[in-house]
Amino acid sequence: MAGRRLNPALGSAPGWPLVLYFHHVNAAVDHYTAISPDGFRRALDLVLTGFGPAVEPALVTPRFAPPPEPAVLITFDDGYRDVLTQAVPLLAEFDVRILLFCVTDRMADTDRPAPATPREDFLTWSDVAALTRMGHVAGAHTRSHVRLSELTAARARDEVGGSLADTRRMTGAAPAAFAYPYGDVPAVDPVPGDVLGFGTVRSAPLPWLQAPHHIRRTYLPSGEEDRWPELVTRWRRQWFASQ
Repeated sequence: MAGRRLNPALGSAPGWPLVLYFHHVNAAVDHYTAISPDGFRRALDLVLTGFGPAVEPALVTPRFAPPPEPAVLITFDDGYRDVLTQAVPLLAEFDVRILLFCVTDRMADTDRPAPATPREDFLTWSDVAALTRMGHVAGAHTRSHVRLSELTAARARDEVGGSLADTRRMTGAAPAAFAYPYGDVPAVDPVPGDVLGFGTVRSAPLPWLQAPHHIRRTYLPSGEEDRWPELVTRWRRQWFASQ
C-alpha cells in the first residue's frame, strides 16, 4: 500500500472531492508541482471538464458534506507570490477559488530583501487580504514549514496553533483547514479537532469523516503533461468505485 500512496494516479475516496495541490504557477521553477501558466490553464480546463466542477473553498469545514457528483478542490501550498501574479488571473478565467495554505512567518508586510528566486518570493498579508476579497480562502501551513514529526509535541503544537492563530489574526477568519508540510503527520497530531488536516500523496484515500486529519491530496506531475488526461480519467473512475 505504501507504494500506491505515493502514486498520483490514486485519487480521493469514492464520493469525496478530488483535492489537487500546487506550489507554483511559474515556468522558471523546477518542482514536481510547479507548472507554467499555459500548463495551469490546460490543467484547469482538463480537470474541470474531465472530472467535475470546482468546490468552493469557503464550504470546506469539518461539517463539509460530500457533493452529489465528482468535484475538485484546488489548493496551493506555502504562499508564493506567483499565486497572485500568475495563478489568480487564470483561476478567474474559470471562475475558480482556491484554498491557500500559508506559511505564516514568511508573509510579513515589513520591508525585506528582494527575493533572489521565485522560491523565496512570498505573498504578504496584504496580498492574502486581496485574495480573500476575491473569494479565495486562507488556511494554515505552520509558521516555519518544518517537519512536524521531528519536533517535540510542544513545539509542534506551537507551529500548528501559532499558524492558525496568525492566519485568524491577519485575515479576520478562523481557518478551517491546515496542511501538513511534506505531508508529514506526526504520531501525536497537533491539529485541533475543529480543523481539517490535509496531507499529500502520502495519505491514504479515506472519507473525510473517517480521517479528517489525513485528507489525501494528489497532483498533476510537472513535465508529464501527456499523462494528465489518463490521470483525470482514472480519478473519475475511482470516484464512482463504490456506486
